[in-house]
Amino acid sequence: MKMHRFLRLLGCLTILCLSVPAHAAKVAVENPSRMLPASAYLIGSYDGQGRPDVCVIDRAGIAETPSGRMIFYVGIRPGRQTARNIEETGAFSVNVPGAALLAQADYCGKVSAMKDETYFDKFAVTGLKQEKGAAVNAPVLKECPVVMECKVVQTREFPGGQHKVFFGEVISYSVDSEVLEGDKTRPVSQYDPIKAGAPVYFAGSAERSGYYALSGNRGHRGKLWQEKFPQPNGLEVPSGKKH
Repeated sequence: MKMHRFLRLLGCLTILCLSVPAHAAKVAVENPSRMLPASAYLIGSYDGQGRPDVCVIDRAGIAETPSGRMIFYVGIRPGRQTARNIEETGAFSVNVPGAALLAQADYCGKVSAMKDETYFDKFAVTGLKQEKGAAVNAPVLKECPVVMECKVVQTREFPGGQHKVFFGEVISYSVDSEVLEGDKTRPVSQYDPIKAGAPVYFAGSAERSGYYALSGNRGHRGKLWQEKFPQPNGLEVPSGKKH
């Protein structure tokens, strides 16, 4: 009997092992940031003379303080004109481009607004339209469906790091009504990134690096897990059933 139980247990373990997908060996990564696709943002700023500039940045994100303030942080190389502008004015704008603006965004990321102390107007070349922000001293892009105006509250550098991180409080946030679904008075919850054509940037291998579009909604937060794990912690016994 004991041998029979042992063989049954061994058979179950064998089936379980065969059902688990095999995983390839892990390889050490030198620069993990290049493996992580991120949202592409156009960061707008003015220089000391009030001349506008914009560059594309993917090392960025947003967080919320305990008091409910939204803080947008962006990492920029100190040698870039955008970093110098933000240090001088204490403000920047975050503009989320649609897929139709990717060529212009890519251009603004590769061309500097200042060379040998001579100002270069990116807007004249790309045709992008800008206007002064309503809340902070930074230009905003009219064509971008999502715009945030930020006031710098903190700046941080890391020893040996390549980027200076600017933390800006979001003073103003606006969304085009054309990229909203449902209730137009609730832009945060009704914003449709696919309809807006919001791109993601991947800085990986030479063959795969570039801009990607979102393919579609794969499930709603808070509902997706219920389809596969009906119990929150995976251990509870459903009511009415006994073991």
